[in-house]
Amino acid sequence: MTKKKASDGAAGAEGAVVGLDPAIAAMTYEQAVKALEELVASIEQGEVGLEESLASYRRGEQLLRHCKSLLDRAETTVRQLSVAELEQGNS
Repeated sequence: MTKKKASDGAAGAEGAVVGLDPAIAAMTYEQAVKALEELVASIEQGEVGLEESLASYRRGEQLLRHCKSLLDRAETTVRQLSVAELEQGNS
């Protein structure tokens, strides 16, 4: 049995979230949000059994982590661009 690293579930060196389903990791932000909305709608209909609810929760958690990672990367890019613009203005 392998130990989980403290970084599991955190963004890796390339910004990808460790431990995500590869299909989720390949999604754009918009695709992930749509998938999350569809998942929530199916749960809200109340016709989902316990096992399917648990699987949906796990998938939703991964979708949410992926969305957060993509937003964090976008925020970092905006900050870097802002700093670069300020530095160019002070030159």
